[in-house]
Amino acid sequence: MKKVLIFPAPFLIKNPTTDQQNDYLFSLLMEEMAMEGIGDFIEVNALNKSNYYEDVRKIIAERKPDWVIAAGESATACIGLHGIKKMLVNPIVTFDDLNNVSEYARMHTYGFFGALPEQEKSYELFQAVYPNASWFVNAPNLQLIDIKDIIRGIINSMI
Repeated sequence: MKKVLIFPAPFLIKNPTTDQQNDYLFSLLMEEMAMEGIGDFIEVNALNKSNYYEDVRKIIAERKPDWVIAAGESATACIGLHGIKKMLVNPIVTFDDLNNVSEYARMHTYGFFGALPEQEKSYELFQAVYPNASWFVNAPNLQLIDIKDIIRGIINSMI
């Protein structure tokens, strides 16, 4: 059985309304239920926000998963990791992320992007280097739950 770590998007809204908190918690619960049986869900909101990227990378280094699945800010934290298989949902991609990408990283990194303008820009940069990129034109707020079947298929097809 493959060891998979799932990092959902963290809650980053400062001074949120009750509705924003409830929307996030409800979507997080739905994603956790949808991804059940795929891997271990990591409680990202317990991580230190000032060292978020380092904390995510430390968990990955300690647990040594076969796959990392990450969304939002978690995906952005993982994009520069090489030597692991990963699926990233809506990472924010910069030109710096595209330097010195190994062939292994190119072939074992999957990017999924929603249709918001900042995601479209990240998709365009990402797909210039990584061949496994998908842009979901009809899903502005793409989430793990939207692509759970694709995720299962990729994990099950890779040896």
